Amino acid sequence: MSGILKTMAIPTPQTMIIPVLFTSAIAYAEVELDSISINASKEETSIEESGFNIEVIDTSEYLNSNKDINQVLNQTAGINIRSIGGLGSDFDLSLNGLSDKQIRYFIDGIPMEDFGSALSLNNFPINLVEGIEVYKGVVPISLGADALGGAINIVTPNLDEDFIDTSYSYGSFNTHRLALVAQTSNLDGYFLRTSGYLNTSDNNYTMKSVPVTDDLGNVLGTTSAERFNDEYQSRMLTLKAGRIDASWADEISLSLTYADNENNHQHPDTSTNIVFGKVHSKNTSKLISANYAKRFEKLSVKSYFLAGQITETFYDTYSRSYDWQGSFVDKSSPSQGELGNRSQFKLTDDVIRLSIGGDYRFNNSSILSMNLTANNLDRKGNEKIDVENTSFTHPNSIQKSILGINQSFFLFDDALNINAFVKQYDYHARIISDQDIDGIIQNSETKADISNTGYGTGLSYQLNNSNKLKTSYEKTYRLPEADEILGDGMYIRPNPDLKAETSHNLNLGLISQLTLADSSIRNEVNVFYRNASDFIRYVPDQVIKGIYKNTKDVEVTGIENSFSLIYQQFFDFQINATYQDIINKSKTGYNGLPDTSYNSRIPNEPYLFANLRMGLTYFTDDYHKISTHWSSHYVEQYFLYSEGSGDKDHKREIPEQLTHDIDIEYSIDHNKYNIGFTANNIFDETVFDNYNIQKPGRAYYLKFRYSI
Repeated sequence: MSGILKTMAIPTPQTMIIPVLFTSAIAYAEVELDSISINASKEETSIEESGFNIEVIDTSEYLNSNKDINQVLNQTAGINIRSIGGLGSDFDLSLNGLSDKQIRYFIDGIPMEDFGSALSLNNFPINLVEGIEVYKGVVPISLGADALGGAINIVTPNLDEDFIDTSYSYGSFNTHRLALVAQTSNLDGYFLRTSGYLNTSDNNYTMKSVPVTDDLGNVLGTTSAERFNDEYQSRMLTLKAGRIDASWADEISLSLTYADNENNHQHPDTSTNIVFGKVHSKNTSKLISANYAKRFEKLSVKSYFLAGQITETFYDTYSRSYDWQGSFVDKSSPSQGELGNRSQFKLTDDVIRLSIGGDYRFNNSSILSMNLTANNLDRKGNEKIDVENTSFTHPNSIQKSILGINQSFFLFDDALNINAFVKQYDYHARIISDQDIDGIIQNSETKADISNTGYGTGLSYQLNNSNKLKTSYEKTYRLPEADEILGDGMYIRPNPDLKAETSHNLNLGLISQLTLADSSIRNEVNVFYRNASDFIRYVPDQVIKGIYKNTKDVEVTGIENSFSLIYQQFFDFQINATYQDIINKSKTGYNGLPDTSYNSRIPNEPYLFANLRMGLTYFTDDYHKISTHWSSHYVEQYFLYSEGSGDKDHKREIPEQLTHDIDIEYSIDHNKYNIGFTANNIFDETVFDNYNIQKPGRAYYLKFRYSI
């Protein structure tokens, strides 16, 4: 049984109904006993038993709510997610002070980078997911990751179960969300799974303080206006089939995935002063993957191979200037678009990934693990309108490989667990682009080669029956992504001179659990430290274009605490808080001059945030369930620019945020039929994650779910 709670003794009458989690469905069994204990198997708990700072989120309590993966993650200690709008909008996930591309994402251990915007976390309904593994700081070699600040691994249901889970929700801003996952394994050792989703929304919520501008773009004041060019739609379908539990394979499978989206852009990601009326983009992702896993007597092997093509097309084809009322005027030149030159640019990435890893168990106290991952990306482009844009006429490419070796020790009757590992990072990029060579723009080929070695260790020690100490350290690297080093052909220029980001990550945590006759209490406190350098940051050094550069040295220190209480399965209470100081340790700025913000807190980054969730659950005599939960999310105000410069009373800031949500659900016939009601931001607070870019206000959603 996955989840935070590992063991809970529950007093029962002579006969009671026991809810047991099976994948994404809940079943009930009638038994006769005086008491029961629910225990996770050693295999299921081994991840959390290591010294790494890991939190495993059980998604079962969210299945009837209208939440996606990001909304669930945003309630987790140490995580804060910022978005620029409604459904499908770009987001930035921060984990213990490091964020965005510094965090790696996986689905069943396969990296999701370069999968396209249709397969991002804010598209996935929670019903497709059995659990979410959050690795804070140190990442184990099994993921083969070049993460700087942590990783998030989406875990889908086990392959040896039979179930159907389908749901549909409708709510504010004409939002529709459909999800389906179904699987059968009663096919003489074979299994078949299908899963998919469909998300649509107009995202036409009201912005309360948008700028009023004149024909020259000068801001004259503010007004309220409805978003009129922010429609979003995404679709995904995955088919997976194979053989399980054979003498020659625990799993051998083939998976096919198709996903696409269409996203209208209301304004740039950084400002509401410019308004778009026709700008939009389309993404298509086609993936095929194969998996093989087998556990022998002392050796276990696991591998995958993935190939795919991801296309992203950007449309800026109208020579117009819009305002927030939806009115427009034609531009003087027909070659001009709403943002830059008129353009229809298609970017195509061909990706190949493979991984092979294994564990060798010398004895019950010693395990040696190895893992090798290799990634290849070829990028090409095609511009249909703007003849001046010749980006990626010749394909550019990236090859990346990561080799990891880990030695695990289990001592003192498994009370002490020690992991020591080393990682070798190798990276090669081929860039063909227009470069400034001695003041002359020339189309030239350059190559980038990076080779680094990282290392680390993790330790956990069971102090007594109730307390466990965990600590971990890693020197890690994050290699440049395609947009950063190759550019995107539109608004990001290539930079072959980029270096890998590096960080020293240190974690120290204490987990305390107390199991009573009728309740369970858990508290976890973690102290974290990050010393990162060669940060890859976007520098908007031209009117509508920019470039990624290595600029900042940053030091992060912080503490997070999470507390949970479950009483008789009737009342549950969870609260967590995170405080982090993200300090600029760069003595020079972009121009090589002394940085006036040296030793100051990094601007435009939240430093204090907290979450609360509590609820009541009632089981009727005829196996129905009624539950209600209240959730709150708080973020302290923070400055847009450095707090050490200028008058603090007149500085631009992202204001304090406090929002409240309600979830009510009613389940019938052993959770077979379910109705859920969600109200987000119930007090209709005006909230921002980014300066002057308002998020949706109060919203209501009704969800219907069928599960067997």
